[in-house]
Amino acid sequence: MKILAAIPCYNEEATIGSVVLKAKRHVDEVLVIDDGSVDDTARVAEEAGAKVIKHGGNRGYGAAIQNCFKYAKENDFDIMVILDGDGQHNPDEISVVIEPILERKADISVGSRFLKEEHKNNVPLYRRFGIHVITWLTNLGSKKTRRVIDAQSGFRGYSRKAIEKLDLKDEGMGVSTEILLQARKRKLTIKEVPVGCRYDVEGSTEGSVKHGLGVVISIINYMEVEHSLLIFGVPGLVLVVIGLILGLRVYQTMIATGVLPIGSALITIMLLIVGSLLGITGLILHAVIIAGRRKWR
Repeated sequence: MKILAAIPCYNEEATIGSVVLKAKRHVDEVLVIDDGSVDDTARVAEEAGAKVIKHGGNRGYGAAIQNCFKYAKENDFDIMVILDGDGQHNPDEISVVIEPILERKADISVGSRFLKEEHKNNVPLYRRFGIHVITWLTNLGSKKTRRVIDAQSGFRGYSRKAIEKLDLKDEGMGVSTEILLQARKRKLTIKEVPVGCRYDVEGSTEGSVKHGLGVVISIINYMEVEHSLLIFGVPGLVLVVIGLILGLRVYQTMIATGVLPIGSALITIMLLIVGSLLGITGLILHAVIIAGRRKWR
């Protein structure tokens, strides 16, 4: 099988050379996506033997990941493994990450930091909390057999089937979650394997809070589009039902006392209006999405 190691990078001249050299031991080719670095990342990567694609500016982690998939697809790679260029991931664990794909047990293999106790304990507590929250959000609505433990791991392997089927749009840090959500939708098999991760090196160029908020917003945006009836229709229906119940009580009070409870009546009207708008929004989005899918079949 033809295997590619793809490494998205931004200002990582100090570590990218050793990462490329180690990765070359396990794959047929190493690709580095230089996302607008202002240091010598691209030059060091080329000297270490990597194929380098440069972005004109800092477009974002997701944009770099999209180019990894594009290169793997256009050059007919059977397997692609993506890892970070900052030294947090150990390239010698590439064989562990791609093993489920080589054995045809998975379309996507995720290197999880939480499958082994020694790896889990290396993750700082604040990161562990943030990762667990994002993972919980990612797993919402998924069958137990399709849930993951580490939704934010960037150390992953992809089969040819996954490379061809995933159509990524997110250009930010939310791409890691988008991949898992799309994989479930496209019925790709996901398997997690244990990997370590170093935290004594500089990691993400984005702050942890900004990173986390970006991912949560990406999840919400994806759910709004892909599950519009669930996101808008269900809350809308609930508000309408509550409004009708409250409206019935307002009516009963008015009949019994002859006085209209203005406050309760206004709340009833507001609930009915907002609920109806949410329901209509969900129906319209759902109809537009269905029509778009039929058009492009």
